[in-house]
Amino acid sequence: MVISAFEGTSQRSTGRGRRVSVIILGVILAGVACGIISLAFVQGSWWYSYGTDRALDHESRALVEAIRDDVDSSGAAPEAVPWLNAALDPNAHPTDVRTYLLTAQEALEAADDPKWAEAVGELRAIIQTIRPAPLWETTTPHPMSTLEWSW
Repeated sequence: MVISAFEGTSQRSTGRGRRVSVIILGVILAGVACGIISLAFVQGSWWYSYGTDRALDHESRALVEAIRDDVDSSGAAPEAVPWLNAALDPNAHPTDVRTYLLTAQEALEAADDPKWAEAVGELRAIIQTIRPAPLWETTTPHPMSTLEWSW
């Protein structure tokens, strides 16, 4: 009975091939995960959106002025008034305006007065108009035909 020298190598080579394929698959999955994380980081960072934010239009500016006047006259949330004034600065960058409006919105929410709930909602809507929607939210899905059954 002769034992071949290559008898044990076939099992070792399949184990090595499997190990290499698992390592390659792991590297690919790690690369994809890093890509997704970095994409989320980049789109959430200020320098990515700094050039894409839009300025307040005339309607939004008038609405912010009305909210500022209401808040200022009531005196319920005085910390929101300077932020609203800063957002109305004609020389402010749209990203800064968005940040000012977010801070004013938080100040109105902190006032914990149900009277300001509508103003908070209006500020939230204005903030959404400043920042453009991400690409995956703006694409329209292809309409699918529906199958109707008739008896």
